[in-house]
Amino acid sequence: MEQQITIARPADEVFAYLADLTHLRHWLPQLRREETELPDAGLESDRAAGTVRWSFDPAGEWRVHGTKGVTTLTLSLQRDTAQAADPTGPETPEDAARFSAEAALQSLKSHLERAGGGDPDLHTADVSSRAFGHSATSDPNI
Repeated sequence: MEQQITIARPADEVFAYLADLTHLRHWLPQLRREETELPDAGLESDRAAGTVRWSFDPAGEWRVHGTKGVTTLTLSLQRDTAQAADPTGPETPEDAARFSAEAALQSLKSHLERAGGGDPDLHTADVSSRAFGHSATSDPNI
């Protein structure tokens, strides 16, 4: 499976962030919980190639390509399925893998752009609660 996202940060900064083991929790969904131990091996980075690879499950690779302060980040995973969040629900293993990859990309984007983006670890106090000119309530005067 392969997915990509554009991040409004220089490629060197994105690469350094991905290559730092302390940031694994921001992009590897199974490590989002604090009590889960971080792997101490299995992450390889190649600055010249712009790749960060990992061998722990699910094995994969980030490819970083940037131009003029904007980075295209590509996520490649060696498998196309994952365990569904709710095994009794309608989500297929393929959907679960896709949703997990999308969550990892969005989390990285919000962390690197410092834009919030719904990531629970980032809070953006200066952002209005009125999205697209609509009130969050039924009262249009609020």
